[in-house]
Amino acid sequence: MKSDQEIMNSIRAAIDDCTRGIEEAPSLQYQIVQKAKGEEPVVKKISASAILVTALIILSMAAALAAGFGLFGELAQNPRGDKRLSEVEKVADSIEREWTTEDGITIRIEQAYYEGNRVFISYRLSGDWTSTVLHEGAPDDEIAWDWVEENMIAAQTMMSDVPERQQAILKLDGQSQRWMETTEKGLHDGLSLADGTYLDIIGGDNIIQEDGSVIGWKECEIPEDCLKETLTFQARLYRIHSIIFQDRTTYRQSTEKGETTCFEFTLQQKKDLTQLKGSRSGSDYQAVAELTAGHIDLRGKITVTCPETWIQVWNTWENPDHIDMIDDWYLYANGQVISEGGMQGVGANGENQLVFDVLFRVPDDLTNLALVPVYQDRQPHTEEAIYLISE
Repeated sequence: MKSDQEIMNSIRAAIDDCTRGIEEAPSLQYQIVQKAKGEEPVVKKISASAILVTALIILSMAAALAAGFGLFGELAQNPRGDKRLSEVEKVADSIEREWTTEDGITIRIEQAYYEGNRVFISYRLSGDWTSTVLHEGAPDDEIAWDWVEENMIAAQTMMSDVPERQQAILKLDGQSQRWMETTEKGLHDGLSLADGTYLDIIGGDNIIQEDGSVIGWKECEIPEDCLKETLTFQARLYRIHSIIFQDRTTYRQSTEKGETTCFEFTLQQKKDLTQLKGSRSGSDYQAVAELTAGHIDLRGKITVTCPETWIQVWNTWENPDHIDMIDDWYLYANGQVISEGGMQGVGANGENQLVFDVLFRVPDDLTNLALVPVYQDRQPHTEEAIYLISE
């Protein structure tokens, strides 16, 4: 555990980092910034109040470490942390398994939790997991480019959390020929089962530490036909070598995948979950809600059979006829709203169904709960509430 002085030094360093500008706080992997929407990236200055809030959060992180919290608890205190991780911290199993690969990468899975059809892990990754070398001119060798795009400038469309890589990206400004060679080693987004079944990631993050190591967490979904009381999971380490060539205003990229290394751990399923269901017929729709309350959250879906015009609005993001339709759902308890931010996504299912994915904090009392639709006017229509009954 860190000493008080080490903790205070970390706090001071983090506050200093907050004032250095956005250049040193990009995302971990390359991201195309609003390219699909044709939007220009916006640079925002950090305010004094934001610095103060960040400092307070760092102080709370230091307190969490001093209190002996596990990695889920530490991640929950991070400004980018998911609030649910505080609940995962309470119920997660302590795994504390560590592996070191021949090329010097150390993976340590600290905690894990298997509930219903989901698995959570927290992990640490250290070693020589990334490198970046910037070159002037053009690459000498004949390279088969995987991606070539005209009028694309890396400095305008890409970011990295790795400081040296971000500095190299900013040099790929389209004013001349420059290229960079990068290596990356890290855990795949999703996990796998021992038989190779891939488990899609539905939540997670990874954060670079001051010493260059990485801490992170993952939430992955297990197919229903694979669920068992005991399952062996795999975290997989990928290796990627890339060449990125900014040929003036033409972007070129070649990526080569390396060996994959697997790390296995076994978990027991927690099955003490509560299923909640309800339905409602509106003037021109029918809705069926199916949610599961566990130790971490209340999550599920609302399937709405509706006019085809609703589907068109969601598919095109355009509503020229100003159709009044369901836009969101709020969670109520005993007639009072308790959560307004639960909708995670919506998608069309055929020509006349919308499926809303929702996620809420688990109420202490699962009785007298209701889902209330919110229309285009952003007002909850309590007269159309779907009352949730436990099975």
